[in-house]
Amino acid sequence: MSRVLRKNYIGAFLVMLFALLLNISAFAATKYEADVQIPVKVTLEGKKAHDEDMTITMTPLDGAPEFDQRSITVNAKKGETVETKFTKTFTEPVSYKYRIEQTVGATDAYVYDNTVYTAVVFVENDDNGDLKASVVQVYKDEDKSTKQGAAEFVNIYAPADTDPPINKVVINDAGTAPDDVKFHFSMRADDKTYPMPEGSVDGVKTIETGTGSYEFGIMEYEKAGTYTYSVTEDKDGVANFTYDDTAYTVTVVVEKIDGKLQATRTITQGSDKLDSMTFTNHYNDGSGNKKSSSSGSTSSRSDSADDGTSGSVLGAVRDAVESSPVGQVLGAAREAVEDGPIGRVLGATRGAVRTGDNSFMMVSALCFIAAIGVIVVWTREFMKRRMK
Repeated sequence: MSRVLRKNYIGAFLVMLFALLLNISAFAATKYEADVQIPVKVTLEGKKAHDEDMTITMTPLDGAPEFDQRSITVNAKKGETVETKFTKTFTEPVSYKYRIEQTVGATDAYVYDNTVYTAVVFVENDDNGDLKASVVQVYKDEDKSTKQGAAEFVNIYAPADTDPPINKVVINDAGTAPDDVKFHFSMRADDKTYPMPEGSVDGVKTIETGTGSYEFGIMEYEKAGTYTYSVTEDKDGVANFTYDDTAYTVTVVVEKIDGKLQATRTITQGSDKLDSMTFTNHYNDGSGNKKSSSSGSTSSRSDSADDGTSGSVLGAVRDAVESSPVGQVLGAAREAVEDGPIGRVLGATRGAVRTGDNSFMMVSALCFIAAIGVIVVWTREFMKRRMK
């Protein structure tokens, strides 16, 4: 009897042990953890942007545990969006917040995205008793209305730039300068490493111009600082030209203001601050024909009316009048007036006045004499009638 009971106890024990092992296996098979991922996107924009390493950091808030990565560095490329993510595995229900932001790089020419994101992580049990990341929210600057699926950073390549202009003037001292003559100007950087326009060689840019306004080309600056250049005209030795030997200094001060580079250009000649650079050449072909304008145009005075068509017409009219009876009467009146006090006064006045238009003076004198003649004739006739 005791042997039978012993066997029953042993059987029951084996059954219970088997059941316990099944429960342990089932529990071990249950995954009580949740993997959380917070996506990050980095974009680089700009026509002349070049690759740059960008670093994104994550900071736990209010005692939250750290993620597997405290920071991530990606190589951003022009016109592309690089995607990465922060990861962590949680083994219990949680609710945590994290701050995500981008570290400002070393290139002054970039306008770095300084957006600060807040990431909220919720981990809870599902219907099967397993853990799950129920909610992962990312929003800007603690503004929950800007919720989005990833922390996105857009960086823009925006260097400061300037384009120094020059003005070319030619003054015609004698003769007219040819229109097809070319002039050359050089801009030299005080340091060959300074930014220069395209087409420069060893810190020197030379341009060819005619008369008028021209530019050396755009110079782009990636770093804050002060940059200086000298600008002069090349003496090409073209015949009859005297070249301007003025030397100008161009100073460019580049500063980063509100996260963006800005360039301020100053032009000086010695101690004088100027708005522009003007080079003036003189042309003299030895002809002695003085020109009055820089474009080579000339001005001259017309001959007097006595030598022109109007003078000929007035002369013909004058001869016709003098040959007619009226002219004879007027001639007699003119002689009478000239011999009298009035004539002496008019003669003195006429001698004192000299103009370039003798025909006008003659017509005026004839009209005046005719008026006097008419008055004299009318007076004589009136006196005769009174005497009758």
